[in-house]
Amino acid sequence: MNKTLFGILTILFNAYGVPCFIQGQTKAGVIRIVLSCVTFGVMATINGIMGIIQGIKVLQMTEEEFQANLGTIDMGIPKMIKDAE
Repeated sequence: MNKTLFGILTILFNAYGVPCFIQGQTKAGVIRIVLSCVTFGVMATINGIMGIIQGIKVLQMTEEEFQANLGTIDMGIPKMIKDAE
């Protein structure tokens, strides 16, 4: 997966679970969509804001960091490096 494409899609479509579907976590993506509908868009707004933050973090990663963290996914978004190096 291309880091730039994933970061942009996370920024634009995180509210709708697109990063989850890209990573193969269909269940998490469907849950995100259902929660957005059930809460009348409140969760979509929260996930949208989180997507902007996480997407920017993904775009700032090096390609090696992105590939290393791509397999460890938290609700469709690669986890950031836990320990500052």
